[in-house]
Amino acid sequence: PRRSSGVSGGQSRRHNSIEEVMPELKLETGNTEEQWAMLSALAHTTAAAPAAKQSPTADQIVGEFVAALAAKQPTPGGGAAAAVGAAVGAAAAAMAAAYTTRKKDRESGAAAAAEALIATLDTAAVLAAADADAVAYADLQRSWKDADMSAEEKAAVEARALAVPVQLVERCHAYVLAIQAFLPSCNPNITSDAKVGIHQLAGAARAAFQTALVNSPPAAERERLRGLLREMREVEEALLEGEACP
Repeated sequence: PRRSSGVSGGQSRRHNSIEEVMPELKLETGNTEEQWAMLSALAHTTAAAPAAKQSPTADQIVGEFVAALAAKQPTPGGGAAAAVGAAVGAAAAAMAAAYTTRKKDRESGAAAAAEALIATLDTAAVLAAADADAVAYADLQRSWKDADMSAEEKAAVEARALAVPVQLVERCHAYVLAIQAFLPSCNPNITSDAKVGIHQLAGAARAAFQTALVNSPPAAERERLRGLLREMREVEEALLEGEACP
């Protein structure tokens, strides 16, 4: 979430330091659930900060969030927009799964697949990334202005800022594949909503990737993320062409 630093010092203190709240955050892949648990804790801590001027994203009405996003202020920004878009996509797919719990769905086994998908699609965890993005950006602002901060500390702040959009791309990818696998079991009257979830999540992943790029990921990480985006694009293209899902 590296945006222009031309903002007031008061704005840079709107959130707790990501270093203070989440010093143990690591970038290793394969530890995604732990990372997202820490992001959720980070968002909760941020919401409790007395100096915060915005309510947590999960507590805002849609119009309030959209107005804040459109305002001339550093946060919420593109990272938060990606997170909210992902949450909307996960929610649409979860709703489709909720409608696949009829008696005949239980008899066919479709309800078990629906319940498994609902358990997978964690909208609260995705929304937490919106608040984590704001905290990460505040720390970046601090690193730009703090002449006493060491190069190692600044590198750690930048790495943690990169982790937020990277993990969002990963989460969107996992959700898209889970929804794709569920589609053959989905209540046929509401399959379109599950597909909306896929398209929304794929778009959110592309948006998060743009935020990741601003934070200068290593070349190998850029290519890995592009690979995840390509896999999601293939799923989308199959749906748009009307091809049967596996």
